[in-house]
Amino acid sequence: MSIREDLWLKLSTGEWRAGERLPSETDLAARYGVSRMTVRQAVEALASAGAVVRRQGLGTFAAEQLPTRCTDDLMNFAAAQRGQGRDVHTELLKASVGRPAPAAREALRLGESAAAVLVRRVCALGSSPILVQTSWLPFARFAGLDTDPLLNGSLYAMLEDRYGVRIVRARLKITIAAAGAPDATLLRLRRGDPVLRTARTTYDISNLAIEYATSAMRPGYPLETVAECMSHKSW
Repeated sequence: MSIREDLWLKLSTGEWRAGERLPSETDLAARYGVSRMTVRQAVEALASAGAVVRRQGLGTFAAEQLPTRCTDDLMNFAAAQRGQGRDVHTELLKASVGRPAPAAREALRLGESAAAVLVRRVCALGSSPILVQTSWLPFARFAGLDTDPLLNGSLYAMLEDRYGVRIVRARLKITIAAAGAPDATLLRLRRGDPVLRTARTTYDISNLAIEYATSAMRPGYPLETVAECMSHKSW
């Protein structure tokens, strides 16, 4: 994991709260065992992304709100990995209709009696599973999706092709947690091993929430991989 990625993860998990001052470049350089120039480049990249604010003579501070990622700007994850000679594929684990989890109900603004489509799948690079994701989508809008949720391995491609949905942005929260038994088995980890936990709400061109998804990802992959694997049409 690069310095920029590690700093982003610390920001997203609340190590430095909104408005809080980050350690100086000298302190960060000592912590990571690199030059101040290397740290400065990482911090400048975070500032350009809106994750931190640099104040002349005062230091660098955590932004009031971490920026959201727009799927229009993300490189196609599968295409990028295949371009590097890696085989990317998605396996459907479950598709059904039922009562959504409370967090999904709130994110999708569903009534107490509203049903949702559940789609659970695993993404793998070659023979290595890297991400397990559970998605909830409003049944009223995506009736029938549970019978055939993927198009060439992609949920988002199916939403666009069958339902005419254009996904334009997503709000993503990343934390570190211990792997539970089901996810650990699917990711070939031991129960309790660390994983990146994510919660994401995805929006269409009309700014309506169309998906709430939670994921567990194996450690050791860049944060860009997390976002790209989960939020672009290849997934």
